Amino acid sequence: MPIYEYEPVMKPCPMCNDRFAVLQAIHEEPLKDCPECGLACRRVVSRVSIKTNQDLSYQRAADRGFTTWKRTGEGQWEKLAGEGVDVIAGDAQEVKETPVHDLDASD
Repeated sequence: MPIYEYEPVMKPCPMCNDRFAVLQAIHEEPLKDCPECGLACRRVVSRVSIKTNQDLSYQRAADRGFTTWKRTGEGQWEKLAGEGVDVIAGDAQEVKETPVHDLDASD
């Protein structure tokens, strides 16, 4: 059974923390009210953990044409596997000014 996270609709709740987690079956309806204080709440997107029996190594991704990067600091990434430069680095001002966007294959 998955663990779902909820938060109060009216923030901040004077009685509860900002978020709480509930173990629920997938087919169960989302909660509408906090079980602790009774105020309205909504389910929110949270982190996901997925287990797989496949080898998801960086080199395997590189063998399929992908480059894998690891963030090593603010504005700094280090290549783990694949083609391209070994390090990408920008100073704090560049990081602040650079918009974040998704790139597609045509870029």
